[in-house]
Amino acid sequence: MSLSVEIQKKQTGIEKRKITTSSDVYKLEEVQEIKDAVQEHLLFIGLDNKNNVRNVTLLGIGSSSEININSRDAVRTALVTASNKVILVHNHPSNELKPSIHDIDISNTLYKLLKVFNIELLDHIIVSEEDYISMVKLEVIDMNYDNEKIKLLDNTLLIEENALLKENIKELTDKVQKYEQEVQEDEEEFE
Repeated sequence: MSLSVEIQKKQTGIEKRKITTSSDVYKLEEVQEIKDAVQEHLLFIGLDNKNNVRNVTLLGIGSSSEININSRDAVRTALVTASNKVILVHNHPSNELKPSIHDIDISNTLYKLLKVFNIELLDHIIVSEEDYISMVKLEVIDMNYDNEKIKLLDNTLLIEENALLKENIKELTDKVQKYEQEVQEDEEEFE
């Protein structure tokens, strides 16, 4: 039996790119490449815990008015690249910077999904030929956002947490019973 292991290594010899503002994101070469595309492109920017760019991945290409991605692909990319933080970037070929309902929905769903793995979605930035907008600054990424997918995730997590709590209660109950039995035995010795 053999085991094959691939170790994710840090990039060497490459200039570190640190992200401190949405302007830094907009200036990235990869973002500049998609800003004037005729189809929507979604980029995944994975960061380490110090906001250094770990990787930039194209998650998908859509039509001139929308892009559909599976949130599973973004979560998988975050996990495989060992990203501590994530920024999503996509272009609007129409040059309209207002986020669509779909943009808001996918951002909030990914916010919750990534949080399960202790990965922070820092922002989702929409770019056009001349400008950009941060969905965080627009305050549309909301930890209280709710949709059917998020309700299912929350319910699943509650069921899992409930099962863990039941296990903890059983362990504590067993310890208390054992302690009570030891105390009773000690009291009987002194009588």
